[in-house]
Amino acid sequence: MSQKEQELIALVENENVSAIQILADRLGITTDDVIELIHSLLQTGDLKGVLTEDGNRFYKSDVKLSDAPRIVRDDTLPSFLSFNTRPAIITIIIGILILTGGLIINAFAADIAESNFAAILILLGIVILIFGLYYLSKRKTPS
Repeated sequence: MSQKEQELIALVENENVSAIQILADRLGITTDDVIELIHSLLQTGDLKGVLTEDGNRFYKSDVKLSDAPRIVRDDTLPSFLSFNTRPAIITIIIGILILTGGLIINAFAADIAESNFAAILILLGIVILIFGLYYLSKRKTPS
């Protein structure tokens, strides 16, 4: 193995240099010669990695993981994400059901008393629906 090949392996493996231009500057050869050296080292198996399509970088494939200890932490959700929307949604559904019931009664009303009762149900359904929507909109935004 020639001196330039050994220096190239040392630069890639030990110093983590990936730019072909920097490798060429440090080795004192042209970028085309560096690419040829990389191809020959890849074929012999002395160097493992991938040369980019544009020929500007060489990424080694045997990346070492850090020996630093991993810090395990418990992530808690921010308070604005733990808003319980179930009561608001139930209130909205009840309002829609009452509103629908009033509309059905109004569609089949035979006299004015049934129409008045349907109007009261429609109004009550709208009020409950608006109250549920208001409660749902009270969710705090992040500050």
